[in-house]
Amino acid sequence: MAQESPPAGGAQFGQIVIAGLMFTAVFLPLALFVLRERAGKRTVFGRVADWMAGLTGLPRWAALPMFVAFLSGMSALIGVYWDVPIHMELGRDEGPLANPSHYPIYFGLMGIFASGVLSATLATKDLPKRTFKIGPHWRAPMGSIQMMATGLVGIAGFPLDDVWHRLFGQDVTEWGPTHVLMIGGGVCVVLGLQLLLGEARQVGATGPVVRLLGPVLAGAWMMGASAFLMEFDLGVPQFPMLSQVVLVGLIGAWTLTYGRLSWGPGGALIVLAVFLASRASFAVIPLFADLHVASLLPYVAEAVIIEVVAFAMRNRQGYTFAAVAGLLVGTAGMLAEAAFTHWLMPNPWPTAHLPLFVLFGTGAALAGAFIGVWQYQRVEETATRVPAASPRHSVGLVGALGAVALMSAVAVPADPEPGFTADVRLTEAATGLPISNPHGGGTPRWVDATVTLSRPDLADDAVWLNGFAWQGGDFFTAPLEKIGDGVYRTAQPLPVFGQWKTGIRVHVPNRVMGLAPIYAPADPAANAPSIDATSGTRPFMSEIEFLQRERKSETPAVLWTVAYVTVGLIFAGMWALFAWLYAAAATARRREVSVG
Repeated sequence: MAQESPPAGGAQFGQIVIAGLMFTAVFLPLALFVLRERAGKRTVFGRVADWMAGLTGLPRWAALPMFVAFLSGMSALIGVYWDVPIHMELGRDEGPLANPSHYPIYFGLMGIFASGVLSATLATKDLPKRTFKIGPHWRAPMGSIQMMATGLVGIAGFPLDDVWHRLFGQDVTEWGPTHVLMIGGGVCVVLGLQLLLGEARQVGATGPVVRLLGPVLAGAWMMGASAFLMEFDLGVPQFPMLSQVVLVGLIGAWTLTYGRLSWGPGGALIVLAVFLASRASFAVIPLFADLHVASLLPYVAEAVIIEVVAFAMRNRQGYTFAAVAGLLVGTAGMLAEAAFTHWLMPNPWPTAHLPLFVLFGTGAALAGAFIGVWQYQRVEETATRVPAASPRHSVGLVGALGAVALMSAVAVPADPEPGFTADVRLTEAATGLPISNPHGGGTPRWVDATVTLSRPDLADDAVWLNGFAWQGGDFFTAPLEKIGDGVYRTAQPLPVFGQWKTGIRVHVPNRVMGLAPIYAPADPAANAPSIDATSGTRPFMSEIEFLQRERKSETPAVLWTVAYVTVGLIFAGMWALFAWLYAAAATARRREVSVG
């Protein structure tokens, strides 16, 4: 078993060298292109950019970079939707280069950063009035800077992830701090593309492609931002269900509002079509690899609501429209999504908690709609050089701060109270379940469990109470069946052999998440002892202690604090830059913005 335990810290030095060579192979030619293009010499990329400009109606500094950003973003997201199921079913990696899904992520993030560099380098003529001064003779569109910045944050997540593993152990969750940097940095390139499109329109870009890009990019933003819902979509969320509710309300209202405003009637439906088509493409590799495929909440009701509201309000485009749309998305839209969860989600939203979900969903939808209107107004001001009739920047700020406050309130899980236990009685199961990707060896053993909880009242009000097993070559989760007061039994047998990690999960409103362990193998690399599958009383522990057994418990608390603050500042800085670049590009005063 010790030989089968993958490393629980950072990557081996050889893999770091290989990753560095891959980085060099991409950015050395890019650096040569920058030098030649800025020196006024003809380049292959420059000729392709000119050809694509003539084809699309976009300037050279928008056409090719948008295409590269699209391909790179799709590559990164395909890798992410491939990577998370791998960790669910097979556990942590032998090393970053041992996981095939990391390659499209890595090259995708490099491509996203490269798209910003391409845009800034190709910006030699037909520039918008408001630009970012990189050097004495080099000005770049604001959208180019946003693209470079977000791409840089995404790329920085890779080396920072290795440092994180060395300091704190492995972090097998999508929402790990450095993972958030990689995913967030990658998907936020769309915000740069939306601003770049406004700047392209300012210098005369017109035509069907230019017009269609408005809602299409909003759909791409919905596609990217919804990646943060993947653990909920797959059925192994490590954060409270309220965080799913808030993200659904925020993402849906933001992107659909923007798409409807940018296109007109039918814009929200175009956004939805882009999102659904992209999600279908992300399912291809997991499906053929026999991995779990992420489900999804479809945002259909929200799209219809926003179309109806816009029609009823005679296409008003201000914050009054945002308020009405946000209120209806947060109420009727959240109720519709709650119904969809019982059909599509591994963990449906309990009916008993719908009033709370509607409350938080409405707050999130209002925040998203306000942000969407603020963003649309800034893009239109950039494109037309005409200030919005009543910009009310403070309302957009309220939306942004509201989104931050809501996520801060619901995202951090709480530990179960001391003394909360499960008396587990195991019986041998007659048969097991099919395993998609068996690994880890061990003599097969499957058990049924009868569970008596010390606090029946908590279980009666639980958001979920599931039998759970993962990382043994597959993933299983199913609600427990109630057979008495505080007494439950597993609905399907659970594996207790090899590399499986098995337990009883409970999520108590609104943030408490606990797990009573049933079985886990010894993990010498992570200094984690075995948990034997025997009958007896098991205390509920913090889920993180079990789901992230590879984390190092001996790391000083001050180091954790410094690391979280550092990552948080990087992420916050990216969003602050987004707001500043949009506001600066939209400012009517015709002066340049210089570094420092």
